[in-house]
Amino acid sequence: MMPLLHNYITVDTDMLLANSKHLEVIYNMCKKVLSVDAGEDAECHAAKLLEVIILQCRGRGIDQCIPLFVEAVLERLIRGVKTSELRTMCLQVVIAALYYNPALLIQTLDNMHFPHNPQPITAHFINQWINDTEFFLGLHDRKMCIIGLSLLMELPSRPAALERVAGHIIPSILLLFLGLKHLYESRLLNKPDLLARAGLQDQDQNEEIPSDEDEVNESQSLLQQQPNMAAGQGANEEEDDDDYWDEDCIEGTPLEEYSTPLDYDNGEDEYQFFTAALLRIQNSDAAWYQCLTAPLSNEQKKQLQEIYSVSQQRRSTAAKGH
Repeated sequence: MMPLLHNYITVDTDMLLANSKHLEVIYNMCKKVLSVDAGEDAECHAAKLLEVIILQCRGRGIDQCIPLFVEAVLERLIRGVKTSELRTMCLQVVIAALYYNPALLIQTLDNMHFPHNPQPITAHFINQWINDTEFFLGLHDRKMCIIGLSLLMELPSRPAALERVAGHIIPSILLLFLGLKHLYESRLLNKPDLLARAGLQDQDQNEEIPSDEDEVNESQSLLQQQPNMAAGQGANEEEDDDDYWDEDCIEGTPLEEYSTPLDYDNGEDEYQFFTAALLRIQNSDAAWYQCLTAPLSNEQKKQLQEIYSVSQQRRSTAAKGH
């Protein structure tokens, strides 16, 4: 049923939105799956369907659906989730809502309360997201997470929970980009034209490709660095990144076959999205920019500069294509 529903949402979006009952039926089905003991695989598919709707209908006036979708996945998240797959999928629905309309999501979270959960839901969401960043695997999930974190750090009114994790935001984004770099290389290695569009043609094509499991292990190790670490006291800058990887090619997650507008060739560019957000913060709020970047080690600063370079290269390549 999932392929049929995905096809209906993405191919005939106008028909989906022509009658509010259509969305209501799909929501009720997903809500039921997330509310009963349907198994985490079925629950992952239900959450994915909600994410697809949000991303497909961005700018199409489904504001009334956002609180319902967000409540459904957060309620499931708070009940306790065994697998990282379902946990990140539930988080992704909320991240998609952040991308849909940041102000609407924050308002929704502020007005949301769950019994037996004393922690403010905004803080619960942000803390869970930062803790689980390394479990966002594959191309779409990492891209969604990077875009979401970029929006999060640029919120005009920052929740207190966001201030408390400021030193972890950019390190988390850097690890996501590290995974994306290897993923792009593994997928585009034999396609020079696509490799150029990805901004990676100057990378060493003999570099070993990491597995998602190894990336999680590295992420857990690097994220344990103290946020107040002085520059240069992080990981050994002479250490070769290849030590962390094996020769297995990275595969996408099973749910990535259900594409969204973010996954199209003309979709959001995560490199340009992140660097533009960080530059705006640097120019408009120097104190917050310092909070975000001060904990970075020299190696992390080097990686950040490489991301800026790839972003500029992608921008130039896109401009030449027009």
